[in-house]
Amino acid sequence: PMPPLEKLYSVWERVLKGDSADVLNEIKLANIRGRGGAGFPMGFKLEACRNAQDTTGNGTPRKYIVCNADEGDPAAYSDRYLLEQRPHRVLLGMMLAGFCVGADTGVLYIRAEYPEAVARVKEAVAELERHGWIGTNIKGSGVDFRFKVIKAAGAYVCGEETALLNSIEGKRGEVRTRPPYPAQQGLFNRPTVVNNVETLACVPWVVEHGGAAFTALGSDKSNGSKLVCLDSGFKRPGLYEVECGTPLSRVVDELGGGFARPTKALHIGGPLGGIVPIGKIGDLSIDFETFQQHGFLLGHASVLSIPADFPMVKYLEHLFEFTAMESCGKCFPCRIGSTRGKELLQGAITGGRKIDRALFDDLIETMEIGSLCALGGGLPLGVRNALRYFPDELRSYFATA
Repeated sequence: PMPPLEKLYSVWERVLKGDSADVLNEIKLANIRGRGGAGFPMGFKLEACRNAQDTTGNGTPRKYIVCNADEGDPAAYSDRYLLEQRPHRVLLGMMLAGFCVGADTGVLYIRAEYPEAVARVKEAVAELERHGWIGTNIKGSGVDFRFKVIKAAGAYVCGEETALLNSIEGKRGEVRTRPPYPAQQGLFNRPTVVNNVETLACVPWVVEHGGAAFTALGSDKSNGSKLVCLDSGFKRPGLYEVECGTPLSRVVDELGGGFARPTKALHIGGPLGGIVPIGKIGDLSIDFETFQQHGFLLGHASVLSIPADFPMVKYLEHLFEFTAMESCGKCFPCRIGSTRGKELLQGAITGGRKIDRALFDDLIETMEIGSLCALGGGLPLGVRNALRYFPDELRSYFATA
């Protein structure tokens, strides 16, 4: 039998002899949804980038595939696992996406807190060079592709795709206004596809087995499998791969072994995700739809458990504090709104100053509608969940109208 690497890259050698439109069609058929949190269809981004015209006026545009490996959500380790244990799945996914859109460069933006991931990916790129699977005129196909690995510098907001592009360019990691979207004008103003690690890792399997095989896995609109991370509040913490549509209760009870301590809620999808009270676990499954229907967010599928004895008001104060600290400052609703929210909650906790509920609701609504990206725009989701499901705990901190 072929060594594992040769077997994996036999897909690449086969694809190079064919038509790039076929690769795009399989990805569109598979309906790979973005695994980084937004759930945006990958095929749509690829098609937009493939069709993007040169804006520089000098012939064929250089296009880029960017891998967003700036995994900053607490309790999320799926990207780290893939980069350290399955780097070739990610690299081949980038190469196939590049072939699909006509890009010749893949850039991996990996957080500096993952030194092993950076080292392992660089090793894997060197392996590809040795086998002649990347470079110029790969295997005589006329296709060029190369990789660049970049260490990110510790800003949470750089996980947002446009702030990430600014950071790669050596600018301040600050969100860009959209449109134009990266598929038209991304890295160095060239057409660019930005995808999360796990999204790209899905591509080799789809190209090898066909898009229809991927859609056969999962629920109606969420196809394939999803990596889920369970924190130390579970009896069996760790990383699990489950088929989309798997009931959340099964993940908690069977895979996680139940809770290791009394728990009142799960914060799913990172700091900007929804806060799910224990009583709602039975309504959810690992897919984008059920979470959305019930007012939560699957996001990156990191599951952080909130202990029963941890005051929800302190948790909300921490979320505002986190957003205030990590805001890039480009837009007022996020930069000022998060700071004002933190001040209101601190005043209520330590100064005994009750919060005007109408003012607080206005504040989170302004953040949600007015923020340029999901840092300020996503924070209100969890805050609203907490206000709705833990009213008895929070009531005393708000002034009654």
